[in-house]
Amino acid sequence: LSRTYDGSPKAATVTTAPTGLAVAVTYNGSYVAPSNAGNYAVVATVVEAGYSGAASGTLAIAKASAGVTLTNLSQTYDGTARSAAAICVPAVSCGLSYAGLPSAPTNAGSYTVVAAVTDANYQGGATGTLVVAKAAADVAFDSLTAAYDGTGRAATASTAPEGLAVNLTYDGSAALPVAVGTYEVIAAVVDANYQGGATDVFTIAKGSAAVTLTGLAQTYDG
Repeated sequence: LSRTYDGSPKAATVTTAPTGLAVAVTYNGSYVAPSNAGNYAVVATVVEAGYSGAASGTLAIAKASAGVTLTNLSQTYDGTARSAAAICVPAVSCGLSYAGLPSAPTNAGSYTVVAAVTDANYQGGATGTLVVAKAAADVAFDSLTAAYDGTGRAATASTAPEGLAVNLTYDGSAALPVAVGTYEVIAAVVDANYQGGATDVFTIAKGSAAVTLTGLAQTYDG
């Protein structure tokens, strides 16, 4: 009474004592042996003249195994949902979840992907990790020179796409430089979905000083 689905009808095996008596077998009330996975109430009734007898039980047809392979697990952020894919053998329906949610993620990060066969006659699954990498952003310096004025002086940078946060360091320090000189400036994008950076030289030039001459009109006194 325990069988596995293979697409063909699964009839229960009935023996009688004495042997060879005619028996009628029903499955959930039908004389047709079932093919699909599931549990079926089986009733076998002797229909031989001069004999009587019956037996009942449950025919269990287990789901067959399906192979599942996850693909498309390495992707890059582009602002749209990033879906993994599953290949099932045989080609049966399969559902995907991402970190326990049915919707594919959009943001960069790592997500546990679970694929589970959803077919009535097959079972199987696979687990993997979907990695959505940060997209590349371009960084350009807009201003690399400033005049000394006794205060911290900053370079400026812009990004493509526009508006991304950028962290600037000067000779490895986040503090704005004050003194006249040159500094290696590194710009690094700070964003959950983008990465990128640039390196250049920031120059603080000497400031302009006003000079006024006085005492230019005098009288000879030896």
